[in-house]
Amino acid sequence: ILSGSYNLFLGDHEIVLNKGDSCIIPGKIVHGDAPEKGASKYESAVFDIELLRQHGFSPDSFINDIILENISLQNYIPAEQKDIFCTIEFLFDTIREQREGWDIIASGALIVFFGLLKKNHFYSEKKILPAQKRARNKKLDIVLDFIKKNYGNDISLEQLSVAAGFSPKYFCRVFKEMTGRSPVEYLNWFRISRSCALLRESNDKLLNIAQKCGFKDFSYFIKMFHRYKGMTPLKYRNMELKANKASETESTQKENKIC
Repeated sequence: ILSGSYNLFLGDHEIVLNKGDSCIIPGKIVHGDAPEKGASKYESAVFDIELLRQHGFSPDSFINDIILENISLQNYIPAEQKDIFCTIEFLFDTIREQREGWDIIASGALIVFFGLLKKNHFYSEKKILPAQKRARNKKLDIVLDFIKKNYGNDISLEQLSVAAGFSPKYFCRVFKEMTGRSPVEYLNWFRISRSCALLRESNDKLLNIAQKCGFKDFSYFIKMFHRYKGMTPLKYRNMELKANKASETESTQKENKIC
């Protein structure tokens, strides 16, 4: 968190993040803006931890245990944890500046980051789940993966319940119990999240973005976007462009001072 405070919905609970705080969000965890998200500015980095295992040279099993879900990382990292804070700051500076060799340096920073998580014991060993709960979690993973691969197409409640192997009524109850949202709410939230990425990373027209993200009705896209982001897609795009320009200007000023 660069400034302000941010209320994050993570799984079935809410986390309040203040300036300097960080948060680890595993890929399978449902997350998004809390109802009162606060006013903040933040940076985020998305990476595949599997790549660290494939290219890593350490014989330590920590990263492997994370991937196999034998251990659970602590999501919240307070700003007071200076060694981790400095590593995260270095990582984002590296990604932002993208000087020669930045990708190798960033990978190294991630290795250091996970090493510090282990050193400071920012994790807990997972208890073995009862067989029934493990089976339900596996089915939920199948549904989330189905949404991830097909969010741009029409998706019905029946399709999702079939993917999970449940009746529609039971599926809705189990899905909300495990994620805190109904299947339709989660699908809309995921589509809006993907539309945000396209708004930031492309110059595509709003209508095209809406359709790519599974919204056939443009007015419904606008309505859902405002519900989850508190603003229109156009305002969001302009805000992100302004933030990126400010970040580029700041990086240039830092570089000039160094020179």
